[in-house]
Amino acid sequence: MLRIRPRLLALVGLMLTMSLMLSLLGQPASPSHRLLPNPNVPASQTIQVGLHINNIYNLSLRDKTFTADGWYWLNWSQQVQDQLEREQIPVLEMVEFINQVERWDANIEPDSKEPERTNDGRYLQLFRFSGRFYDDQQNLSQFPFESLELPITIESRPNSFSMADQAIVLQPSTAGQEVLGDSVSLNGYSVNGVDVTEGVRQSSTAFGAQGDLAKQYSQVTYTVDYQTNTWSAFYTYVVPWLAVMTTLLLAPSLEGDLKELRLAIPSTALLTFVFLRESSNSALPPLDYLTYIDKLYILGFMASTVLFCLFVWGTNLLSRIRPEQEAATITRINQVDGVYQLSVAGGIVILLISGVLQH
Repeated sequence: MLRIRPRLLALVGLMLTMSLMLSLLGQPASPSHRLLPNPNVPASQTIQVGLHINNIYNLSLRDKTFTADGWYWLNWSQQVQDQLEREQIPVLEMVEFINQVERWDANIEPDSKEPERTNDGRYLQLFRFSGRFYDDQQNLSQFPFESLELPITIESRPNSFSMADQAIVLQPSTAGQEVLGDSVSLNGYSVNGVDVTEGVRQSSTAFGAQGDLAKQYSQVTYTVDYQTNTWSAFYTYVVPWLAVMTTLLLAPSLEGDLKELRLAIPSTALLTFVFLRESSNSALPPLDYLTYIDKLYILGFMASTVLFCLFVWGTNLLSRIRPEQEAATITRINQVDGVYQLSVAGGIVILLISGVLQH
């Protein structure tokens, strides 16, 4: 026993260390762009932006896109109106959805031919919109327990609205609870609310103008926050994995002389893990980081491989001994199997706890 004890301790340490490393891996890179604060400008150089989302649907994690439709409106001063008329800027081109894709299939329609005048002398125009949007902030590191942030970003459009010229600033005029309509729910997700952010984005180009300020445009982003249904995701993705892991944990409890049955279990479990992982990741895009479900299956791959190696070692050991040594050898094999069970159970606990803490 003394001769193999260091190896057993090494096995425990390897499994637990790998499990801890897996729990810490897989964080995606932070978004590269950051908004600058809006400059302080007179109210006459502001455009108030409102948004109401009627529907969100056709979510695609693989394409990082979703479809939304609803209403948005703009409210601007006489000074901005004079600039529109002077530069012959259509009302439809005052702002744009910068994360909109498939523009050929998008639709933006003014609710009226001309903007209306409000009591304070400003102009108000309402638009109906429908389009497909890109989620460049998607983070699936905790899949299948991920949080989704679906943004709709409105940015000032004409070059003359940049910070280098008139410095037209967009300001949100809609509170978070007023943004969402009645049909924004997604299957498998619950709505957590809406985040509204504003600021200045610096573009990589000035579109022919001169100076860094010509690259800066004001924008407002309405982000709808979703969270996966924890129990639904657990039953769908984790329970199948847990069932196979339980089989691996119980397999070493078979007596060491059951050679054929012991060798069949880890190879079958390994193939099962491969098919389960392919099924669970079928809706995801290729990622440059590990998701939570990836970590679970990597542990499953490791546990299956190590168990197969132990069973091969035990089978070979039994085939080489004399009959009078069989009882002692089986006891030795069972002790090694017990250490394997302890180390794998510890790895499972580490990953499950890390998932709970990060969720």
